[in-house]
Amino acid sequence: MALVTTSSSTSSQAALEAEIEKIEAENTANYSSKVSTFLNEIIESAINGWTQYKILPSLTAAQAILESGWGTSTLASEYHNLFGIKGSYNGQTVDMPTEEYYSGAYHEIDDYFRVYASDSESITDYEELLSENSRYSNLIGETDAATAAEEIYEDGYATDPDYTEELEEIINEYNLTAWDSLAFKYSGTVVATTSSTSTSTSSTSSATSSSASSAASSASSVSSSSATSSSASSAASSASS
Repeated sequence: MALVTTSSSTSSQAALEAEIEKIEAENTANYSSKVSTFLNEIIESAINGWTQYKILPSLTAAQAILESGWGTSTLASEYHNLFGIKGSYNGQTVDMPTEEYYSGAYHEIDDYFRVYASDSESITDYEELLSENSRYSNLIGETDAATAAEEIYEDGYATDPDYTEELEEIINEYNLTAWDSLAFKYSGTVVATTSSTSTSTSSTSSATSSSASSAASSASSVSSSSATSSSASSAASSASS
């Protein structure tokens, strides 16, 4: 898909907030308390991630769900690390067990993970990591959720061979592409289905953050798929409980 951004189609922040509130109400009506609470907590930051960094909201949300087990993993609930990002953040780190897939099997290891003050801080750091690390440059401005789910695995974010399929199941189950459409609408992004030779352009607003330097860490700072949510189906069943 080709990406074109036009400033003339950008709508007001108030209108965007009203549409987000509508989705939040639908989430509350359609899903369990665990699911709706988590979705409603992350939707605004995920959509803002497109405006600031051109990271697809559906990808952000699906990874947060899968990696954190709907925010219930110890790493997420106690340390606000929703994406299993390794290393330290503003000097804060914690040693935790995790699973990695190699040599045809899962292996449990201990590693150091970043600690955040809030979930929103975790989302911002994740978006900065993807936008500033050259390994993930193919994700910047990508408008197709299925393509993004495939690319994030191929880029080496996770070692789980089922990672793409798990992300796609979550995106489809919870209609997260609706978040993408909302982000496109209010950022003035026009998505056109054209040939692969089409060029893509986008106007990305500059953003600064105290976490910028840590976000530019190497791809090795990212964990394998979360040990607390090893598949989309288990994440969904956990959410319904």
